[in-house]
Amino acid sequence: MKEATIHIVDGKADDIHFDGQEGMGIDAFLLITHRRNVEMGHFLAFGTSEKVGKMLYNFYLNCLRNDYRELGETLEQVARDILDVARSARGLALPLERAGVETIN
Repeated sequence: MKEATIHIVDGKADDIHFDGQEGMGIDAFLLITHRRNVEMGHFLAFGTSEKVGKMLYNFYLNCLRNDYRELGETLEQVARDILDVARSARGLALPLERAGVETIN
């Protein structure tokens, strides 16, 4: 693939074209970039939170199915970190094992 073009119509994802081929209709997309040599990038999400969430979950499942072990494990760590931040933002304590407290069985 050399080029991808996404059309947005009336603020909604409409279609995507690869290498000038005929477009395919889409309901949602998530674009995350990381710029070279800069700790910055772009984040664009179009679609409902449910559809974007399903895309992220399916991305993780595909990592497991296709044996992209390292990427899958990175996504697992990111998920744990997201849960930690969410708990903290809600004023909840971290689970003991995540807070660095050793439990004795």
